[in-house]
Amino acid sequence: MGLLLSTQVCAQEITRIIVLKDKRELQLWSGKEIYKTYNIKLSSAYNNPLFSPGPKRREGDMQTPVGFYKISKKRQRTRFPKSLLISYPNWKDKHNAKVLGIPEDEIGGMILIHGNPYKPTKSVIEWAAKIGISEETVDQWARDYFYPLFDWTDGCVAVSDAEMDEIFELVDQGTPINIYP
Repeated sequence: MGLLLSTQVCAQEITRIIVLKDKRELQLWSGKEIYKTYNIKLSSAYNNPLFSPGPKRREGDMQTPVGFYKISKKRQRTRFPKSLLISYPNWKDKHNAKVLGIPEDEIGGMILIHGNPYKPTKSVIEWAAKIGISEETVDQWARDYFYPLFDWTDGCVAVSDAEMDEIFELVDQGTPINIYP
């Protein structure tokens, strides 16, 4: 009988996260190789054909940051069952804001990698009502249709709940994350 070897990657082996906004892709890297790739959803503004994607400059601009960050915290049981906090803003974001005349307290923060929220936001409920989805069924509709098919965050990086469970187990606090346009 042969020896069965485990090919499972553990958190210490995930050395970097790469986010490619234009490809809607999140990659987990182990050394010099891609371990796994995930499809992502970004800001709901991407659903508007007139939206011009770019780097995050200030709170409420519906942009996902571009730059080099770290996972600063693993979070559980907040607005999302599991999420990873990205260290936005970094020194470069703060410098760019200063050059643009944006006060530091208006840069924003709380940029996450997350799955679906526990409950749909007020804006999702209102949008669903406009197309005839009742408040009693909006949660299931959002999970089955809205979250998988549309960009829906306020500037975060979203994956499915099952993918978030997997990513949460594989990624340690302090893991570098590079976010590209």
